[in-house]
Amino acid sequence: MFENDFPLLGTPSLTAVILQSGAAGEVTVEDCTNRLAALLALAHESLPIPREDIMERFAGHIRQFEIAGLLAPAGDGVWRLSPRGEAAVRRHPQGLDPSDLMLYPEYAAHVRTSAQSRAETDPRARSYDAGFGARREGQPFTANPHTLNSADFLAWENGWMEALDEEQP
Repeated sequence: MFENDFPLLGTPSLTAVILQSGAAGEVTVEDCTNRLAALLALAHESLPIPREDIMERFAGHIRQFEIAGLLAPAGDGVWRLSPRGEAAVRRHPQGLDPSDLMLYPEYAAHVRTSAQSRAETDPRARSYDAGFGARREGQPFTANPHTLNSADFLAWENGWMEALDEEQP
């Protein structure tokens, strides 16, 4: 395990705390953080990162659950499980990850409309896309315009190969 690797702070673990808290009643960021601290105390552990960071993580997951329709507002900073959330507790008692949330149409639509383009998040996306397009246009693998062994060369090559893979039956 790496020094900064905290398995109990992963998405499924944190979302399990939220769902289990919701099954017991109202959900707040503070209550989820306290519940996690209590679970860690049972294992003679303490919160491995600052409490504020854990609270931010819980708040982010709660926002995602609200978008997916699993939690409904029940006051200022307070949520309750919706019927959909109750079903999620039964289906996913060990927690959810973002791929599970994609099954909910509202969440999937949110991701599609709020996602950044790859070109904004990956500086080599343009080279990859150019290689992909080159293969689709019938250009040979040797048409790569970038310097050999550069990051752009490899990205173009990867795009070209991906287009080739998609052509295979």
